[in-house]
Amino acid sequence: EQEGDDALKKKYAPLLGEYEFDAEGQVMLVSFWVENGGLWGGPEGQEAAELTPVEGKEFQFEINTSDGMYMEVEFVKDESGKVVKCTVLTQGMEMEGIKIKK
Repeated sequence: EQEGDDALKKKYAPLLGEYEFDAEGQVMLVSFWVENGGLWGGPEGQEAAELTPVEGKEFQFEINTSDGMYMEVEFVKDESGKVVKCTVLTQGMEMEGIKIKK
C-alpha cells in the first residue's frame, strides 16, 4: 500500500498542497494530500473527502461527501504548466482557490 501512495504522490505532486478559497468573504484553506491509495482534500478542521478521478481528464475529479454533497474539482495550470489554482463546482456555485503552498 505504501508503494501505491508513493506512486500517487508522484502522479499528483503538482496538485498537492494548500489552496486559499474566498468563500463568501471568508478565507477558507483547503488542503489536498495522498493517503490510503487515494487523493484526499478538505477544508481545515472539517471532514476530508476522497477525490475520484474523472476518466480521460488529467486534473479533474469528483467528490461525493459523506453527507451527500456532490462536487466537481478541477486543478488549473498556468501557461508554464504549473498548477496555480483549483476550481470547485458545487450546487451550481463555482469557487476558486489559489494555490498558496505545497
